[in-house]
Amino acid sequence: MAAGQGQITSYNQTVPQKRVVTDRIFMKDPMSIAGLLAVGMNEGSKFQFVNAPGKVYDWLEDVYTPRSNTAVETLSSDSTVTQFVVTTASIFSIGDVLLVDAEYMWVSAVTLATNILSVTRGFGGTQATHANTSVVNIVGKARLEGTTASDSYFTATESVSNYSVILQKSIEISRSDQRIKNYGIDNVKEREIDKAMDELLMQLNLALYHGQSKVGTATTPRSAAGLAALITTNATALSSTPALIQKNIEDEVAQCWAAGGAPDLLLIDAWGKRKLADFYGGYVRTERTEKMGGIEISRIMVPLGLTLDVVVDRHIPSGNMYFLQRERVGMFPIDEFFYEDLAKTKDTAGYGQVVGEYGLVVVSEKFHSRLSGYSVAA
Repeated sequence: MAAGQGQITSYNQTVPQKRVVTDRIFMKDPMSIAGLLAVGMNEGSKFQFVNAPGKVYDWLEDVYTPRSNTAVETLSSDSTVTQFVVTTASIFSIGDVLLVDAEYMWVSAVTLATNILSVTRGFGGTQATHANTSVVNIVGKARLEGTTASDSYFTATESVSNYSVILQKSIEISRSDQRIKNYGIDNVKEREIDKAMDELLMQLNLALYHGQSKVGTATTPRSAAGLAALITTNATALSSTPALIQKNIEDEVAQCWAAGGAPDLLLIDAWGKRKLADFYGGYVRTERTEKMGGIEISRIMVPLGLTLDVVVDRHIPSGNMYFLQRERVGMFPIDEFFYEDLAKTKDTAGYGQVVGEYGLVVVSEKFHSRLSGYSVAA
């Protein structure tokens, strides 16, 4: 036992001193599920799924008759040349008005066996020579009066599917730990359940970008495809990591629009968000103030008249952004996150699990787009 003379200070009597501790716990990591909140976590009603739940879920898609094809032989300007071969003759029918380069033609017959179109040349404009890679566009219809109906092209509905993925975390609290008083924790079990919920939500948010499509077996888990795996038509990967420019943004929206889409959500990384402020900073309406500098762009409007909400996500891979049409994308829960007690086999106050099962739906994937590969330093 220490002893001495004179003044007693706080440095002498350290054992009985009570610790100064905050009665709350501060998380050093952010809780971030921006992508999930933007696309929606329970969107089954949006897509009108029936017969749920199931580990595989399908959505049905169809297309209108294509309006363009490609010629596979040179078509000369000679007036006697009235036939040529296309890649797929079945999309054409008698009465179609065609535009090849700047020449209009009228289809008088279609020979499916050999993919030959018989046409009236110079139906509008001047006859010309066309290369064997010329695009043949259907731009109208002009049927002869009283003629017999001819066969027409049809499309069959197709099924697009994704799998569900199971996310789980166990909770096991000893009896002693549950009874001991803790700073910042009123109930150890409830606190761990809440924390596990947050962690699994963030895992699901990561799966939005990284999910891989796996059918699953008894020894291999099934897995849900994410945005990168489902959006394939408009997937632009820039080469040599160039600096992001405004044209890159507008080109991606234009691709979606040309395919029939109308994106209204831009999920973006932190660097891309900073660049948006540079691109659109001169086009914002501001109120005068001498106490604040800087701008924050949360919505953008592109020349096509489309307006997109901008959501920055900490979990989106660096150098990536997604252009989405929200009415056609969303999470579909097979079983929303919940906690359940499991059979105890030890001296525990609580043993259970937080578990959930979700999948991602991306309808009409060509209505959406992914841009990647831009510099995050320039």
